[in-house]
Amino acid sequence: MRVMPPDLVTWLMGYVSDAADADGFEVDVVGAEPEDLELPLTRPLIVIRIDPGSRVDWTTFDRSVGASVLGGSKNAPTPIVDLARWLASVLFDDELPLATGSPIARVDFSGCNGPYAVPDELDVARQYMTAQYVVEGSW
Repeated sequence: MRVMPPDLVTWLMGYVSDAADADGFEVDVVGAEPEDLELPLTRPLIVIRIDPGSRVDWTTFDRSVGASVLGGSKNAPTPIVDLARWLASVLFDDELPLATGSPIARVDFSGCNGPYAVPDELDVARQYMTAQYVVEGSW
C-alpha cells in the first residue's frame, strides 16, 4: 500500500494563522517569501518552509520546518524578536499532535532551534528558527 506524506506546510500555515488571531497578533503567514517583497511591511510576515526528510517507517516521515519572521526594521527589531519567540512557542509545542487535523505525530525537540537573528540586505528585522517533527502519512 502506498503512503503519501502530509501537506504539512498548508496545515501549519492555517494553524499558525489561527493561533496568531487567537493571541491577538496581526500577521501574514505564507509558505514562501514573496519575490516582490515591498518594504516597509504593513504587517509582520511569517514564512513557513518545509525541508524534505526521510521516511521513518511504513506510515511516518521526518520533516524539518524552517520559519522566518520579518517586519519592522534592523534598527528596531524588538517587536519581531518578541513575535519570533511567540512563534517558537507555537511550533515547539509538545501538544501539536493533539491539535485538530494535525499530521504531527511527535515533536522532536532535538531539532527545535532558535529563534535567532539573520542578517538581511533589506532594512527589515528577520528572525529564523527550525522545528523537527515526525508526521503521519495517508493512504
